[in-house]
Amino acid sequence: MDIKILIIADDNNFVEAGEAIKGLSEVLLNYNLRFKEAVILPQTERDSIYKVMSYMASEGSFVIVCGGMKEDDCITQNIAAEVFKKELTKSKDAMDLMRLVYDFNKKQLNRSNEKACYFPENSFIIPNQNSGISGFYLTEPIFFAAMPLEPKNAVNMFKSHVLGKMLGKLGVNYFIKLRKYKLFGLKEKEFERLFEILKKNFEYNFNFEYSFGEIILSAYINGVSTQKLNENIRVVDAAIIDTFKDYLYGYDDDELNIVCSYLFREKGVSIALAESLTGGYISDKLTDLPGSSGYFIYGGVVYSNYSKTDILGVDSGIVEKDGAVSESCAMEMANQVRKKALSDIGLAVTGFAGPKTPYDNYPVGTVFIALSSAKVKEVRKYLFTGSRLDIKAYTSKMALFWIYRMLSGTPLSLIKEQQ
Repeated sequence: MDIKILIIADDNNFVEAGEAIKGLSEVLLNYNLRFKEAVILPQTERDSIYKVMSYMASEGSFVIVCGGMKEDDCITQNIAAEVFKKELTKSKDAMDLMRLVYDFNKKQLNRSNEKACYFPENSFIIPNQNSGISGFYLTEPIFFAAMPLEPKNAVNMFKSHVLGKMLGKLGVNYFIKLRKYKLFGLKEKEFERLFEILKKNFEYNFNFEYSFGEIILSAYINGVSTQKLNENIRVVDAAIIDTFKDYLYGYDDDELNIVCSYLFREKGVSIALAESLTGGYISDKLTDLPGSSGYFIYGGVVYSNYSKTDILGVDSGIVEKDGAVSESCAMEMANQVRKKALSDIGLAVTGFAGPKTPYDNYPVGTVFIALSSAKVKEVRKYLFTGSRLDIKAYTSKMALFWIYRMLSGTPLSLIKEQQ
């Protein structure tokens, strides 16, 4: 079983070609399928397109083509007809759809447009309500599907009209879903220990990846019906929750900042931020969703000592005695920003992202995060590694995780110092 992708780049648009490959790959991965190879060719290279399409169309292959299908230049249909030794025949369904789309968009339909409605005989039409130029697929002698190079639309056409038929030909006779679990705050060695225990209880293929303190755990879960699939998902979900408890913050496409934003709305809680080394990154992430003004009161970048003392109001004695990167300064920053903004939560970050200077009182990567509310006063020291950008990314994600912890009602004490 070889899945191959051929992209015919209209007008040498290789950006769209890359987007199409990425989109198709993501759809296939949802069914634990991967393409063996992908080739991108400009539409002007007709001989090369013929050779590659002929090579790909070997027995047992599944070929997906994007591009080479225009109103006045139907390279893909013509070459596919040659490769498979089939006549081109006009599709009334494709013609009717093109006429409807053109009428709706007030476009002139002429005889040259009809070329796009001719396909190799015995083709099944893939309707395209976006541009009106339909795709097609064949099931014999191999499974071959072709769509115009409209990246997002091509992926939707594939999912809606081709994928099910392709899975049937592949013998995938069950429902399958790629389920992702988003974890944060769990040290790698402890995660790997728990991960080994989890794998012993299930036959599913679990995988994981690390990303700035975050762990993305994934599994392909299947079932003989949608009902059974959903039942199996609930079983795995329960096991993940039981195993990783307070470190699980979301599923599938959830992002930490978006989960926090929804929790702010749900709880009716407001926040103000005082950021030093992160330079406003945390504030930016918490304002990604529209309506964030309902909970986000203020975000200040207090980078210099002057901004911390004279603008934010941190006691200059704290900075002189302990330094701007210190537990006491971070806590005072959180208290002051909460007080000035009249918010429910005040959060502050300060630290050294590098490079090292003679005046630093801690190593590069040292970060203090502090949180202030009516009931909680918490500050912790971390030592993150990597480049300057890595340290800023680690700090921002950890700060967001603090917010998630507080809003979800899990204890901040579980967020261990990393030294």
